[in-house]
Amino acid sequence: MQQFKEYLKATQPIVYQTLINAFSKKKTTHAYLINGTVGAPVLGIAEFIAQSLICENKSSDHLACESCDACQKIKNQKYIDYIFYKGEDLKRDSVDHLQKEFNKSAVEKANVKIYVIHLIEKAPISSLNKLLKFLEEPTSDIVAIFTTYSLMSVLPTIVSRCQLINLKQFSQKELIQGMLDVNADLEDAHLLALISNDLNKNVEFVLSDDFKKVKAITKNCLNYLITNPDYLIFYMLNQGVPQLDAMNQIELFLDMLQACFFAAIYYHVGNNESLFFKEEIQQLADAHMDLYDKIMAIMTAKQEMISNANKNLVLDKLFILIAGGDICGKRK
Repeated sequence: MQQFKEYLKATQPIVYQTLINAFSKKKTTHAYLINGTVGAPVLGIAEFIAQSLICENKSSDHLACESCDACQKIKNQKYIDYIFYKGEDLKRDSVDHLQKEFNKSAVEKANVKIYVIHLIEKAPISSLNKLLKFLEEPTSDIVAIFTTYSLMSVLPTIVSRCQLINLKQFSQKELIQGMLDVNADLEDAHLLALISNDLNKNVEFVLSDDFKKVKAITKNCLNYLITNPDYLIFYMLNQGVPQLDAMNQIELFLDMLQACFFAAIYYHVGNNESLFFKEEIQQLADAHMDLYDKIMAIMTAKQEMISNANKNLVLDKLFILIAGGDICGKRK
């Protein structure tokens, strides 16, 4: 498998050189904020910075080797002096736990303590205000690494205390070509390029069984919506959703469905032929459905899942709304 460093060198050369300069000159900072568009490898870069801080066998570029015991511990979140939180899971007591743990002496040989908060914009404001006090009093042995898909949604007081790393956004052409280079289907390349801006992930994912499974479920969902919306609810809740056995598969399904509704709107408004699911998109555009309502229902479902709402209840409501019902289950 390709090292993340090689991917970074090929796709984010400015970020790669910035890290080389910082580590070779020993001018790393106490806090980083990695900003990228949805799908960009912000977490991969956060982990790579963490590895580079504690690596036992650094390469000639002064960055992580990615294969030593310490690097692997970071990758598997088993490094004792490393704490990871998703933004939505950062509660006030989580910050208390972080402060308590990092008031202790470092255990590992590198003598540096690292915490990563992935997608910090999703963290509650009360937790961020508490974290800010911790961030304002940095010590030399503690490094914070934050990631975001929405820089405008991050508290300015946090942004101002971090070294900002902006990731390059790939063009549609670059994303599609990257997938075609591994012999992906052109339709699949166009669909996935709309959903994710992570070139490396897309290249690895587009030929996978997971992608094929989610695509098939999405296609069935669209066909039932067009031909038999009442059966759509039964199919998704009894056959479709049970096959989506991981949260990332559910997220991909919702992203695919949303992309299809947007494509149908573009087809209806400008007669722009879709480059994926052509027949289904055309039928959706001609069916006089309220596609905007369906997109809003998907966006609401995504937000509710971020807030740790009951997954099954969120999806139940979503499919009722997509099928043309109201939240009480009645057909409009």
